[in-house]
Amino acid sequence: MIPDERSKNKYVGCMLGAAIGDAIGKQNEGVTREYILRKGCLKDFGIAVDGTPGDKLRPGDYTDDTEQMLVLAGSLIDNNGFDVIDFSQRIAKWGKDALNDPIRKSFVGPTSAIAIERLNSGVSWKESGGDFPSCGSAMRAAPVGLFYDDLDDVESNAALSSMPTHSNKISIAGSVAVAIAVRCALDEKDCEDIISETCARTSKYDAGIAEKIKLSFEHRNNEPDEVFSELGTSYLVFDTVPCAFYCFTRHFENPERAIIEAVNAGGDTDSIACITGALGGALHGNTFPVRWLEGLENKGLIEETAGKMYEKRRHSISSKNINERFL
Repeated sequence: MIPDERSKNKYVGCMLGAAIGDAIGKQNEGVTREYILRKGCLKDFGIAVDGTPGDKLRPGDYTDDTEQMLVLAGSLIDNNGFDVIDFSQRIAKWGKDALNDPIRKSFVGPTSAIAIERLNSGVSWKESGGDFPSCGSAMRAAPVGLFYDDLDDVESNAALSSMPTHSNKISIAGSVAVAIAVRCALDEKDCEDIISETCARTSKYDAGIAEKIKLSFEHRNNEPDEVFSELGTSYLVFDTVPCAFYCFTRHFENPERAIIEAVNAGGDTDSIACITGALGGALHGNTFPVRWLEGLENKGLIEETAGKMYEKRRHSISSKNINERFL
């Protein structure tokens, strides 16, 4: 595969991996690890457990994790970079539509729902974000790492992208962690370097979650039951994000196995697996099984969006290089 094709494939792999993890993981969202082990671990798309948020979705359908990721990606593409006002308007419209949908409304977390109500009532994005450390902004953050190649730009824009819905410092730190790790994976840094860079930048916003990500890496060779119990698998960002890093680093060379590990963690499995899939796809590209690709909701749209993201970045780099020649 030639360099340009490989790079584009990694963009596509990142976004497809996120959606695949979300779509498989939604089946176990909100159930315990013990329940999952009793009924058997998931490896493919299917119907969610009755009474969980995704129980009315078809096999291969994804949840708000992927929907919000696509909203963020679309804003980045259309504005040639992150525009917080545009994104706030888009996420407010998305949220209003989702909350009015009898099936999708169950996906919108309480932090996001409050922020969306505030945005739609005219509250500024500077004041709309909820101060509760849930993972809603981290689960959608991957496109920031795709769009920007400079890590300072990734960090600052990932932090800003959290603010309209999640203003808590830990949520902001989680968004930074995901976006930085995606960029490092695209740049093919080794596992230890990805964790080191991620923790260094995340710690500026919250030292606790940075330490927990580091711990997840140090325990990557320990058994899942032990690690998931220690890290926690709730929808709180300081559980969700470190768990995703554990799955990613435990199966660093095998993104399929990483996603399978994540969807069976228990708790917030769609978000854990969404982040895990984004990281694995950014590192390895679209190497996912055909059975997953063929069954995924809106596969073509996701691929098209990733392709546009790649072309925007390539054009920006080319323009920058041309301008530098004349300085």
